[in-house]
Amino acid sequence: MERASTNVGKITWLGCIVAVQPRIRLMRSFDERSHSYLGYVLRVEETIGDEPCKFQVALGKAAQAKHRFHAGMEASGQAVPIPDPRLETAGFYKASGLKKLKDADGGPPGRSAVSWRAA
Repeated sequence: MERASTNVGKITWLGCIVAVQPRIRLMRSFDERSHSYLGYVLRVEETIGDEPCKFQVALGKAAQAKHRFHAGMEASGQAVPIPDPRLETAGFYKASGLKKLKDADGGPPGRSAVSWRAA
């Protein structure tokens, strides 16, 4: 997906989560290194027309704890394009309006595979 640095408005996204990775910031000072956890990065795939599209959305620790995103899940939300792509691995950040649409096993979101099949 094309990154637009001039557009500061939120874009709506929808797709299948391919991977969830921790998002850290590594800091170096002379011979010492330290890092801090910023949250997570969702790698998302979608199709626009006949063209597959891949992009990454950064989200906070609280959002991941609440929604528990994982590979294979379909999700949607809104995010802001990163103003300087040289400083971030993700193309979008400040994710909001996050929704789980379908779980990885095809069941309804929010229930484990065992519980919804047994019901």
